[in-house]
Amino acid sequence: MKTIGILGGIGPHATMDLEARIHRAAQRVIPAKLNSGYPPMIVWYCRHPPVVIGDDGLASLPLRPDPRLLDVARSLGPLVDFLIICSNGAHLLQAEIERASGREVLSMIDTTIREVDRRGWKRIGVLGLGNPTVYLNPLRERGITCETIEGDRRAALDKAIFGVMEGRDEPSMTAAADDAIAELRSRKVDGIILGCTEIPMLVRDLDAPDLINPLAFIAEAAVERALS
Repeated sequence: MKTIGILGGIGPHATMDLEARIHRAAQRVIPAKLNSGYPPMIVWYCRHPPVVIGDDGLASLPLRPDPRLLDVARSLGPLVDFLIICSNGAHLLQAEIERASGREVLSMIDTTIREVDRRGWKRIGVLGLGNPTVYLNPLRERGITCETIEGDRRAALDKAIFGVMEGRDEPSMTAAADDAIAELRSRKVDGIILGCTEIPMLVRDLDAPDLINPLAFIAEAAVERALS
């Protein structure tokens, strides 16, 4: 089996969730034999943002990778066969990460968009940290209508996302996610992409048919790639 490299820690709890999802996906397709029925996997927990950030905690523009992120990619590359970035927004740095690591990134954005295509959605709500351009741009290029949130709703969701990263669990955080989802549903979207790895941890009904959790699909794709 190929070795999976996870560039994680950008959201620590989300990275642990991804690891668990990969193991569960492996259990469905690989014969169990003690602890060997899983792909080899190396996970690096970055303890810093992936990009240079401003005082508001959001990416400074123009977007620039934190040099430490590329150092991690260089360290992981020789040890693994391919990489996963456990962050939606950090995929905006995919080309730089691939160059630094010498390894292909199995894109969570691509696997999510393939699921959108499979479901036949044409009008999509997108949530993320800040402005979720990592999804909005490729979806709109495909002729798909996108809706997102702005203003106070976006600020409240961003605050909740940071709270998850910090390990907090407060009613206001879940309420911010509920409000954001309700707002997009009110716009009659076909479905909603939970385009930040922390958002699913704020959602009580992840099995709702109009929600896509990108981590669920990249976990399945990672196991498939490891077995190819």
